[in-house]
Amino acid sequence: MKKFFFPFILFSIVSCSSDDEVQNSGNKASIIGEWYIEKSEIYRSSNQQIQISFSTDCQKMSTHEFTSSHVFSISYAQNNNTCEKTDSVARKYTFDKGNGKFWFEGEENYPYFVTQLTLTNMVMEDRTQDFDGDGTKDILKRFYKKIN
Repeated sequence: MKKFFFPFILFSIVSCSSDDEVQNSGNKASIIGEWYIEKSEIYRSSNQQIQISFSTDCQKMSTHEFTSSHVFSISYAQNNNTCEKTDSVARKYTFDKGNGKFWFEGEENYPYFVTQLTLTNMVMEDRTQDFDGDGTKDILKRFYKKIN
C-alpha cells in the first residue's frame, strides 16, 4: 500500500507547456515550486473507462515542493473530523524536460511522464501499474496546481 500511496502523492510531473501562457508572462514554466494534487484520473484498459477522483480539502493540504534536485512532500489525511499530517518525505529526482521523463533516484526504470507543464498547472502520468488486473498497464494521471 505504501508503494501505491507514495507515487500517488508524487506522481504528477512532465513538459508540454502552453506557449501563450509562458510568452504572456515572460516567465518559463517549471516544475520548481510548491504544488498540490487537484484531481487524479485512472484510465482502465480493460473497459476503456476513466475513473476520476477529486482531492478533498484535507488532501489538498498535502504539498510537493520541487527544488532543482529534490522533492519534499508533506501528506495529510482525514482522521475522524480532523485533518492530520501523516508523512513527510524528501527524495532526489531527475527531470528531463526535453522528453518529459521524471524519475526518482534509484528508480530509473520506473519513470513518470510530465505531459503538461504551464506556469500554474502540471499533469504527470504513471504508466507502471495495472489497476484493473487485465495484464495491461493502465494510466494514472495526476493534475497538479501550483501554490507558489
